[in-house]
Amino acid sequence: MVPTYNEKENLDELVRRVQQACSSAGLSAELVIVDDNSPDGTGARAEEIAKSENLKVVHRSGKLGLSSAVLEGFKAASGSILVVMDADLSHPPEKIPEMVSKIESGEADVVVGSRYVRGGSVENWPFTRRIISKGATLLARWLTKVKDPMSGFFALKRSVIDGVPLDPVGYKIGLEILVKGKYAKVAEVPIHFADRKAGKSKLGGGEYLRYIDHVIMLYEYRKPWLSRYIKFSAIGGLGAVINTAVLWTANEIFFVYYLWASVLAFSVAVTSNYFMNRKWTYRSKGSMPKQYSQFLAVSAFGLVLNLIILKGIVDVAMPALDFGKDKASLYLVVANLITIFIVSIFNFFVNSLWTFRHETRRK
Repeated sequence: MVPTYNEKENLDELVRRVQQACSSAGLSAELVIVDDNSPDGTGARAEEIAKSENLKVVHRSGKLGLSSAVLEGFKAASGSILVVMDADLSHPPEKIPEMVSKIESGEADVVVGSRYVRGGSVENWPFTRRIISKGATLLARWLTKVKDPMSGFFALKRSVIDGVPLDPVGYKIGLEILVKGKYAKVAEVPIHFADRKAGKSKLGGGEYLRYIDHVIMLYEYRKPWLSRYIKFSAIGGLGAVINTAVLWTANEIFFVYYLWASVLAFSVAVTSNYFMNRKWTYRSKGSMPKQYSQFLAVSAFGLVLNLIILKGIVDVAMPALDFGKDKASLYLVVANLITIFIVSIFNFFVNSLWTFRHETRRK
């Protein structure tokens, strides 16, 4: 399966190398090109090649995305072993026989062409792209043990995806399969990831944002409570920034008495936290007035709990441990962080089990 968009210049060499690699290993291979109505004539060139090669061409109405193109390719393919790769020749077709052999021998159900195992490498990547790739890999660390889950070059048994509801966002269909697929064994084969020979990269800022959204969705699928807590905590952190900004603005610029300014800041932060959690963390459609009043009550109780725990740590624990006055300010900060962590867990679970309980049960 090879999804294409404006890859006409690479198509002939790609087909030649795939067919040569497979025929030299005694493999009977069908190449499926899924083209998103490329304006450079990729689809038309693929049809010409198909007259003399074992090539199937799927034409789509527009640029609908790499992941959905791969899914279209799965439907069109007739083989029991499926291989996915890019059209830009960054993935070495010569590795296909090795990947397929691991599946045929029973060594693996899924095989990933990996840049990050021993023997793997990347050609001429700038520092920023390396950092982005490593960061994206780190985001997926708790979803799979595969060292290169971002790879777009992989092979699998068809049974791995039979009946599996795949709904990828963005371009990392391989990660979706690693998380949701039905398999017992996965292997990685080292590859040299080369620079594209012609054409332009399709990756941009929008794709990276969609990848982050995709990873969040996969965490919700695999570890729903952890995913929701991470989002809840992130919103809480943003709420703390909003609280501080409103407090300072009201007191310093509009000369509002600091206690009233604190009440205003708390109210604004809680309100923004509620709406962000409703839309992002829980994706709720429940009664807004009821939920808001419950969220406000939990937040107010959490504030009181915060003060009680902080006072206990500062007035009881710290003197008992005799840290000394010279370190008092440092331990106050540490005590505050510990308190925030404890209260965030309290707020999260009470809101999950009370304020947004219907959404939590559905998930």
